[in-house]
Amino acid sequence: MEQQTQDRLELRSRLSEMVQLPVWLQGLASRYVIPEDTEFAMNLCLEEVLSNIIRHGYAGQEDRSVVVHYTTPRSGLHVFVVEDEARHFNPLAAPDLSALSASGEIRVGGQGIRLLRQFANGLEYEPMPAGNRLTLTFSVAGRGSPPE
Repeated sequence: MEQQTQDRLELRSRLSEMVQLPVWLQGLASRYVIPEDTEFAMNLCLEEVLSNIIRHGYAGQEDRSVVVHYTTPRSGLHVFVVEDEARHFNPLAAPDLSALSASGEIRVGGQGIRLLRQFANGLEYEPMPAGNRLTLTFSVAGRGSPPE
Protein backbone atom coordinates (compact mmCIF):
# COMPACT_ATOMS: atom_id res chain seq x y z
CA MET A 1 0.00 0.00 0.00
CA GLU A 2 1.43 3.37 -1.03
CA GLN A 3 1.78 5.88 1.81
CA GLN A 4 0.84 9.48 1.13
CA THR A 5 3.20 12.18 2.35
CA GLN A 6 1.28 14.23 4.87
CA ASP A 7 3.88 16.90 5.44
CA ARG A 8 7.41 17.82 4.46
CA LEU A 9 10.22 20.09 5.55
CA GLU A 10 12.86 21.23 3.09
CA LEU A 11 16.08 22.75 4.36
CA ARG A 12 19.17 24.14 2.69
CA SER A 13 22.50 22.75 3.90
CA ARG A 14 23.21 25.43 6.50
CA LEU A 15 23.11 24.85 10.25
CA SER A 16 21.10 28.06 10.62
CA GLU A 17 18.23 26.28 8.81
CA MET A 18 17.93 23.85 11.73
CA VAL A 19 15.80 26.37 13.67
CA GLN A 20 12.88 25.29 11.47
CA LEU A 21 12.91 21.71 12.78
CA PRO A 22 11.46 22.14 16.30
CA VAL A 23 8.76 24.52 15.03
CA TRP A 24 7.76 22.03 12.31
CA LEU A 25 7.71 19.15 14.81
CA GLN A 26 5.59 21.16 17.27
CA GLY A 27 3.06 21.70 14.49
CA LEU A 28 3.00 17.97 13.70
CA ALA A 29 2.67 17.11 17.40
CA SER A 30 -0.29 19.44 17.69
CA ARG A 31 -2.05 18.18 14.54
CA TYR A 32 -1.43 14.47 15.12
CA VAL A 33 -1.61 14.45 18.95
CA ILE A 34 1.95 13.22 19.40
CA PRO A 35 2.93 12.81 23.08
CA GLU A 36 5.65 15.09 24.41
CA ASP A 37 8.15 12.27 25.02
CA THR A 38 7.73 11.01 21.45
CA GLU A 39 8.10 14.54 20.08
CA PHE A 40 11.31 14.86 22.13
CA ALA A 41 12.66 11.61 20.63
CA MET A 42 11.75 12.75 17.12
CA ASN A 43 13.44 16.12 17.59
CA LEU A 44 16.58 14.55 19.08
CA CYS A 45 16.96 12.02 16.27
CA LEU A 46 16.12 14.36 13.41
CA GLU A 47 18.39 17.09 14.77
CA GLU A 48 21.23 14.57 14.92
CA VAL A 49 20.59 13.27 11.40
CA LEU A 50 20.15 16.70 9.80
CA SER A 51 23.14 18.29 11.51
CA ASN A 52 25.35 15.36 10.45
CA ILE A 53 24.17 15.61 6.84
CA ILE A 54 24.92 19.34 6.83
CA ARG A 55 28.27 19.09 8.67
CA HIS A 56 29.70 15.88 7.27
CA GLY A 57 27.68 14.86 4.21
CA TYR A 58 27.73 18.26 2.55
CA ALA A 59 30.94 19.39 4.27
CA GLY A 60 30.45 23.13 3.85
CA GLN A 61 28.40 23.14 0.64
CA GLU A 62 25.73 25.58 1.80
CA ASP A 63 23.08 25.46 -0.88
CA ARG A 64 22.28 21.75 -1.09
CA SER A 65 18.91 20.25 -0.24
CA VAL A 66 17.77 18.09 2.66
CA VAL A 67 14.12 17.02 2.66
CA VAL A 68 12.19 15.37 5.48
CA HIS A 69 8.89 13.68 4.59
CA TYR A 70 6.42 12.81 7.36
CA THR A 71 3.72 10.13 7.19
CA THR A 72 1.53 8.45 9.75
CA PRO A 73 0.51 5.15 8.12
CA ARG A 74 -1.63 4.20 11.13
CA SER A 75 -2.58 5.61 14.50
CA GLY A 76 0.39 5.83 16.84
CA LEU A 77 3.01 5.25 14.12
CA HIS A 78 5.05 8.21 12.85
CA VAL A 79 7.49 7.84 9.97
CA PHE A 80 10.10 10.35 8.80
CA VAL A 81 12.04 9.86 5.57
CA VAL A 82 15.15 12.03 5.26
CA GLU A 83 16.59 12.45 1.76
CA ASP A 84 19.81 14.18 0.81
CA GLU A 85 22.22 14.46 -2.11
CA ALA A 86 25.36 13.85 -0.05
CA ARG A 87 27.89 11.06 -0.54
CA HIS A 88 26.62 7.65 0.53
CA PHE A 89 26.74 6.96 4.25
CA ASN A 90 24.89 4.11 5.92
CA PRO A 91 24.55 4.95 9.63
CA LEU A 92 23.19 1.45 10.30
CA ALA A 93 26.51 -0.07 9.25
CA ALA A 94 28.51 2.17 11.60
CA PRO A 95 29.54 0.68 14.94
CA ASP A 96 28.26 2.02 18.25
CA LEU A 97 30.94 3.93 20.09
CA SER A 98 31.29 3.42 23.80
CA ALA A 99 29.87 6.30 25.84
CA LEU A 100 33.23 6.41 27.63
CA SER A 101 36.69 6.79 26.16
CA ALA A 102 39.47 4.31 26.90
CA SER A 103 40.52 6.54 29.80
CA GLY A 104 37.00 6.42 31.29
CA GLU A 105 36.02 9.96 30.31
CA ILE A 106 32.68 10.73 28.71
CA ARG A 107 33.20 10.73 24.95
CA VAL A 108 32.20 13.92 23.15
CA GLY A 109 31.00 13.34 19.60
CA GLY A 110 30.27 10.13 17.77
CA GLN A 111 27.17 9.39 19.84
CA GLY A 112 24.56 10.13 17.17
CA ILE A 113 24.12 6.56 15.99
CA ARG A 114 23.67 5.40 19.60
CA LEU A 115 20.96 8.06 20.06
CA LEU A 116 19.17 7.00 16.87
CA ARG A 117 19.17 3.36 17.94
CA GLN A 118 18.00 4.26 21.43
CA PHE A 119 15.22 6.75 20.62
CA ALA A 120 13.78 5.60 17.27
CA ASN A 121 11.76 2.38 17.05
CA GLY A 122 12.93 1.64 13.54
CA LEU A 123 15.73 2.70 11.20
CA GLU A 124 16.14 1.84 7.53
CA TYR A 125 18.79 3.05 5.10
CA GLU A 126 18.68 3.08 1.32
CA PRO A 127 21.45 4.43 -0.93
CA MET A 128 19.96 6.51 -3.73
CA PRO A 129 21.51 7.19 -7.15
CA ALA A 130 22.42 10.71 -5.98
CA GLY A 131 22.38 10.56 -2.18
CA ASN A 132 20.81 8.83 0.78
CA ARG A 133 17.40 7.95 2.18
CA LEU A 134 17.08 7.29 5.91
CA THR A 135 13.73 6.24 7.38
CA LEU A 136 13.08 6.76 11.09
CA THR A 137 10.00 5.23 12.69
CA PHE A 138 8.53 6.23 16.04
CA SER A 139 5.77 4.31 17.75
CA VAL A 140 3.69 5.93 20.46
CA ALA A 141 3.10 2.40 21.81
CA GLY A 142 6.57 2.63 23.34
CA ARG A 143 10.18 2.94 22.36
CA GLY A 144 12.32 -0.13 22.56
CA SER A 145 9.72 -2.40 20.95
CA PRO A 146 9.51 -2.59 17.18
CA PRO A 147 6.37 -1.33 15.45
CA GLU A 148 3.94 -4.00 14.29
